[in-house]
Amino acid sequence: MNAQETGGERRRAPRYTPEELEEPVYVVGSRLVNISIGGLMLEAPVPIAPDSTLRVNLVVGGEKTQVDTRVRSCVPRPQGLRRTWGLGLEFESMAPPTRERLAHALAPRKIGSA
Repeated sequence: MNAQETGGERRRAPRYTPEELEEPVYVVGSRLVNISIGGLMLEAPVPIAPDSTLRVNLVVGGEKTQVDTRVRSCVPRPQGLRRTWGLGLEFESMAPPTRERLAHALAPRKIGSA
């Protein structure tokens, strides 16, 4: 039995923090927590119900594009005196050029040189 069958890990692709990326990736108006080819987690000031749709402005390698997503999870993320929410978003539609830029950006950052 795998992790998905037991209710454990549901991700289909590894996620990376912004610091691990080959190229910069941003979500306009929110803090990006992590990202994969299939979705991302961002920090939001208010909770959003799972299964809601959300259009985000994603900046990949300096190019901004709108991406349609679906909220898959919403969990509290206490941050000192303020409370934020971690939104797990699954990409629903993405233009092929954006997907290609994102795949390139998700290549692990090369440390040093040989």
